[in-house]
Amino acid sequence: MKKLFDRLFGSLAFKIGFAIVIVETIFLGLFGGYYIQYFGAEIDRRTAEQISAPGRLIQEEQLKISIISDKVQLRRLLGPHVIDAMAVGFDGTIYHSMDPALIGNNISDLENFPSRWFGSDIVEPQLFTVHDASGRQMVSITPLFSLNATQPFMFVYFKVSTVGLEESQQRMQSVLLIGSVMCLILTSGLIFLLMQQTVLRRMTSMAQFVSDIQFGKIGARLRPASRDEIGSLERGLNAMAESLERRTSQHQIAQDALRDSEERFRDFTLSSADWYWEMGPDLRITFASYKFYQLIEELHGSPQGQRFDTLGLTARDHESWGVLMSRLESHLAFQNFEFSWQGKDREIHFGRINGVPVFDLDGVFKGYRGTGSDVTAQHQATEEQHALQRQLATSQKLEAVGQMAGGVAHEFNNCLAGILSFAEVARARIDDPARVEEYISHIISLGERATSVADQLLMFSRRKVEQPTVVQVNDAVLDMEKLLTTLLEHRIELEIWTCETPLYTRVDPTQLSACILNLAINARDAMPNGGDLQISCSYETIPPEDQRDPLDEITYPDCTPGDYVVITVQDTGTGIPDEILDHIFEPFYSTKEPGKGTGLGLSIVHNWVEESNGCIDVETVEGEGTTFSIYLPRCEPGTVTAQPIDTISYHPGNGERVLIVDDEPSLRTTAQIILQDAGFNAICAENADAALKILAEQKDGEKIDVILSDVVMSGLSGPQLAIEALRQYPHLSIVFMSGYPARTRQEMEKMLGEYIFVKKPFRPAQLQKAIHEAMVQKTERRRDRDLQDH
Repeated sequence: MKKLFDRLFGSLAFKIGFAIVIVETIFLGLFGGYYIQYFGAEIDRRTAEQISAPGRLIQEEQLKISIISDKVQLRRLLGPHVIDAMAVGFDGTIYHSMDPALIGNNISDLENFPSRWFGSDIVEPQLFTVHDASGRQMVSITPLFSLNATQPFMFVYFKVSTVGLEESQQRMQSVLLIGSVMCLILTSGLIFLLMQQTVLRRMTSMAQFVSDIQFGKIGARLRPASRDEIGSLERGLNAMAESLERRTSQHQIAQDALRDSEERFRDFTLSSADWYWEMGPDLRITFASYKFYQLIEELHGSPQGQRFDTLGLTARDHESWGVLMSRLESHLAFQNFEFSWQGKDREIHFGRINGVPVFDLDGVFKGYRGTGSDVTAQHQATEEQHALQRQLATSQKLEAVGQMAGGVAHEFNNCLAGILSFAEVARARIDDPARVEEYISHIISLGERATSVADQLLMFSRRKVEQPTVVQVNDAVLDMEKLLTTLLEHRIELEIWTCETPLYTRVDPTQLSACILNLAINARDAMPNGGDLQISCSYETIPPEDQRDPLDEITYPDCTPGDYVVITVQDTGTGIPDEILDHIFEPFYSTKEPGKGTGLGLSIVHNWVEESNGCIDVETVEGEGTTFSIYLPRCEPGTVTAQPIDTISYHPGNGERVLIVDDEPSLRTTAQIILQDAGFNAICAENADAALKILAEQKDGEKIDVILSDVVMSGLSGPQLAIEALRQYPHLSIVFMSGYPARTRQEMEKMLGEYIFVKKPFRPAQLQKAIHEAMVQKTERRRDRDLQDH
């Protein structure tokens, strides 16, 4: 019931009806009140005229004064409610009265009658109302004057009861009230019906229409019944519904497209090898694609709400995290940030991420969105590529070595022939010390010549990680003259022109020599009938393009502007045809006969020059020759290390015990003789096992001070022997000797740290110096231990 009343009282129809009733009630109340007051006053006016008329007529002598004593005529004249009528003289004597008993009496004799009403000062008709127990009465007093008199000689008095008038007035009020109520009901009903038809029914229809729209019936429409305001509202609602239907359709299409896009994005993220991520303005991850989520969850739990530096990833270097976080906090984009992690397979994996900041339309920072990828395969491919490039470079060097084999063999035979000849002559002249010393000097010179050829062969054949250093280019080219002369044979004349000014560049010296060697080999092959090969060194400055004279005919190579060292290799060979000139630096492109070239020489030279921030230029004329110019960035000479000059002093021993370990008997014997002649006590062992046995059997007072070991031996190597010996006998000092110094240096440094090294073949003074340095090192270690003990 309460809901019913709430629904009734809350309805628009009730409110409109209630408002209509209130308005009509106020209107009818005001109108009825006015009407009642108006008609009441009108009745009083007409009653006053009626009651004052007899007096006025008597005054005008149109009516006889005796009518006052005629009750019948008087009631006919004034009505049935007349109470009293008298004609009173100026002295108060009653001359006529409705009550005959009062005639002749004085007015003052009447009880409770106000005689003041008949004073001599009353000169105008008087009309007033009095009240007593019987109710309200109206009194009329009219003075009568004689001709030219100023004072009345008689007063005509009438008194009429107004009870009948009041009853008539009450009946009129009742009729008016009933009529008003009926009018109120009738007009309210008519107005409500009109409102129902013109407003409420249409409002109900609009309410139903809005309800239909609310529940999804966006195809519903109203039927405007008129062109009034409600009709305008109905047409507006229809237009709104059409717009809503159109927008809903567009929204549905957009939703379908968005759903398709989300599904497509989900499919892409699930099937893509890349990662996708998003972070909020607090730089914490809010979204991570499936594979990125899997990766982070495997390492450090869910990535949601974490920052990059808390995900368990390892940056490429410590500074990288700082750079990344600085860019993130500055709301800047970043690219190719690399990191690594250890997967479940215990292998190291590598990743790379990129990110861009996101801002809203007002420029407020909203976070980051970015991508990432697993670049482990790329890292491995890069490492394999570098290894392959090193192998290819080594292959080219070995190819050059193979091509030099004949010339090198010839050179070694010359050296060996001279050594054997001088040795035989020296033995025959053993009694002539001066001649023997001369012959031995020649033998030493020939040995050094053979050593130089062997060093250059080792330089080109060994595998070595590039180690850029500042190189004096003039010296590097001159150092190759002997090897190139051997390589080019006698049919080709070699000329080397160096610059008077020292030229410095920062490159790997071995690679520089290999490049010159490759170009020299190509030049030799381009001159099958002989010719001239000229290698020159110079320098050149390449100006920026905006500083070049357009009228200048100088052609500059495609290099970054700056100062360059220029190495030119020029031949007088067959030249390069125009149709293949653009392909000469492509890998595996070769014009030589099958089996005589890999097609990698010029490609390796080109790649190495570019990696050294330089460029290579080629000029050729078919039938006349070719010129290759290598441009390498010029640098300052401050970091060049001067080559040591062999001025080693003599370092005699004092009975120190040296254990010589080498699997080559002749080298063991040579080293033993050199050390014993210098005052050392030298013991020999043919391998590492024999050396460890000697160390185990040594007695007090006969302990070994220094181990002189070859690096490469059968069984345990030299570094392995050193590790085992130092573990058992930490007082020992170690000296290594080898004919392949560069190949094992890095491995030995990782295994042993600081060590002393002497290169084979060695001079006696060099070996003595190495043993002396080992003894000094041993003394310093013992002093450091003593200081620590105290």
